Amino acid sequence: MFEIKLSQTKGIRNDRGRKFIPNDYLYNISNYNFDDVIGLSRVLAPNSVYDVGGAEGIDGMFQFRYINSVGVLQTENIIIIDGKVYKDFLTSPIEIYDGLTAGVKCTFAVLNDKLFISNGTDQLIIYNGTISVEMGAPIAANNLVAGVLTGAYYYAMTYDIDGVETITGTVSNTVTVSTNSIDLTLPIGPTGTTARKLYRTEAGGSNLKFLVTISDNDSTTYQDNIADGSLGATLAAVNAPAPKPKYITVKDEKLIGVGNARRPNYLYTSEIEIESFFATLGVSDVSGQGNDNTALTGLALDYNQIVVFSEKRIYLADVSGTSTSIQQTTSNVGCIDGHTIAKVPPNLEFKGGLMFVSNEYDIRVFNGQIAVNLATSFDNLSTQNFSSALNKDEMRNILRNVDLEGEYYDYKYHLIIGSSIYVYDIRIQGWTIYLIKTATYSPVYKKFGVLGESFYIGQKATGIVEEMYKNIQYRGENFEASFETGEILVSDIYKLFKRLQVYYGNTGDVSVTIIITPDNNANLAKNLVFIFAADGYNPEFYDPAYYETSTNVDDYRIAHINEYARWIRFKFISNNQFNFRGFSLIGEEISNREAVL
Repeated sequence: MFEIKLSQTKGIRNDRGRKFIPNDYLYNISNYNFDDVIGLSRVLAPNSVYDVGGAEGIDGMFQFRYINSVGVLQTENIIIIDGKVYKDFLTSPIEIYDGLTAGVKCTFAVLNDKLFISNGTDQLIIYNGTISVEMGAPIAANNLVAGVLTGAYYYAMTYDIDGVETITGTVSNTVTVSTNSIDLTLPIGPTGTTARKLYRTEAGGSNLKFLVTISDNDSTTYQDNIADGSLGATLAAVNAPAPKPKYITVKDEKLIGVGNARRPNYLYTSEIEIESFFATLGVSDVSGQGNDNTALTGLALDYNQIVVFSEKRIYLADVSGTSTSIQQTTSNVGCIDGHTIAKVPPNLEFKGGLMFVSNEYDIRVFNGQIAVNLATSFDNLSTQNFSSALNKDEMRNILRNVDLEGEYYDYKYHLIIGSSIYVYDIRIQGWTIYLIKTATYSPVYKKFGVLGESFYIGQKATGIVEEMYKNIQYRGENFEASFETGEILVSDIYKLFKRLQVYYGNTGDVSVTIIITPDNNANLAKNLVFIFAADGYNPEFYDPAYYETSTNVDDYRIAHINEYARWIRFKFISNNQFNFRGFSLIGEEISNREAVL
């Protein structure tokens, strides 16, 4: 007699054929995770919480926490869809900006109680809890004081730096007044600024004309009550376009950005208390490091240092001083998409770091100096660095030319790849895949958002936002979940496979199809349908310290096999909430002669 037991799986392993998969891995897992002590638990489906319509999908979600002007902590849930920015979208959405390019994903950073929004295409946006403006521009507000201005106006500011008027191309918000004056909040220019010039449109106009010179770099307010007819010359053409970084973060009270299309190798750094990027100031050319001529593709804050990714290398940036220093790490890979970068904490043997999709089309974790493989080294089963999990050829094909998005939540790194979500659980250091669809709904996802304690996902071609891990059904319909083993007990020796005992932990009665395939022979395969009743565990199989013991006869189900074969595999399929807790495969070793007879 022999008995093969499986209780705790290590996740997916399909880098080799089914015959080479250890018994504690599974060849495939769909819509299951590892949230229980042992076994697999069917994943809960997302719950739809918001649908604003739209055609370009969700481009960003962020929880903005700030202290307002009267010292009160505020929390606003921000969403971006079809070029529009809304706050409080989970309760009562309010539009706070309209003008971003639809369909372009955004990144966020908070500095000095202001929210910065960047996408690499449009001017970077600053939102202060009340008004949204382009970076480097004044903020305009109706002061309700009688004046000569009537109509809609907006402003621009230029900076005299070392005797040159620097025109960035950014503009303020539009304010509408009626026989009033307008209050302006002025940005501060960088070191070297000797004066600033204000420009304004005429009422309802679009041409910016000279308003006044601010002969210092200290004043932060100005009251405008100058009639349209007193405006001066039209603003000249832009001569120093404001950088438009794709990815931003904050460190040492400075805003940091990379991914500017005009200067893809540049890292941009603002000065302390100056909330603006400038085309030629606070700039570091990373391309001079390690003969790297590739574009910068992402950045993140980890280990209290700035980690900068290019297409083929990883760098550390120190912005604590008056100038930025760049250090090349020993990592020999880069990142193909900065939206896949997520900070992941350590857990037991998992050391933590920044997870991302590399230019080798695999998933890695950067630990401070090197990028350790998570889904590579597919030709080496003996590596100890989290490798050899997912099929490399398959992953390479999947990861090309699709929207990618990574985020960490609840012990799991989640990676959107089209309609699928690849999930790496740091507790078992193993992979599973979510592909939640029904006969009616087949969502394609685009963007994650961690808002407080909750985890959200936004779809690609609709304005639908869903909260993850909520419902047994998806939109009121069942969805299929499955897992399948590799080939078990592979050898040239025939065995008598007698029975399979399946252990479970359901809260309700569920139907499960078990496909049993001996010797990879479809003609011998058995499709068995079982009803697994609620509430039952076998105390002989499980440690009573973790589970209540029971005398319930429904602790497990037995699938009778009674087939001679050299190896065998199993696939479990269910449209119900089936929670798998393990199995025992029982059989007899025999001679080949006995099998033939």
